[in-house]
Amino acid sequence: MDVKERNRREIEERLKSMGDYVKIHYLTSCLKHPIDFDTKRFVLLKLRELYESRKMFFDAGKMMLAAAPINTTFQAKMNDFVKAAEQFIKAGSFEDADIAFEKALGCGNEKEKEWIKKSRVEYYSKQAEHYFSSGKRNSALIAYEKLLSFNLPESDKKDIQIRLLGLYEKLGKIREFYNLKRVM
Repeated sequence: MDVKERNRREIEERLKSMGDYVKIHYLTSCLKHPIDFDTKRFVLLKLRELYESRKMFFDAGKMMLAAAPINTTFQAKMNDFVKAAEQFIKAGSFEDADIAFEKALGCGNEKEKEWIKKSRVEYYSKQAEHYFSSGKRNSALIAYEKLLSFNLPESDKKDIQIRLLGLYEKLGKIREFYNLKRVM
């Protein structure tokens, strides 16, 4: 696609006459041309918004991951990395989410690191519950196992282990079922 616009205002004006998929194509084309940092961040955030509205969470996470380093403050970078991780978790890409969380942890002080760790547990819990309630047992199993690997209070671990026992049983994972039952 031919891109003549070089600043945010021109790009916003051109976007008004396009549908979502054409916007995605156009904004992706904009990234291939030299634009200033503010405009590039705008384009990346607009792409994330479009991808998220279309439930293309992995691509939305990639846009947030690319937008994070453009920020001028560590706080803003940290928030963008956490948002990227959230998108990756929704996409089921837990490895990419862990990378984004590690980058966020690198930007934060001790108090912010605690917040990031709580956010990570919250996002994984929410996604595991979503998988479980929508009948995606194998995906729920993976998310709950991931949650169990975090440093959680004993009561939360017990709840997750109980859920895992039921999932192991329903999925026919007998060895894992008995191993977990032995540990509990």
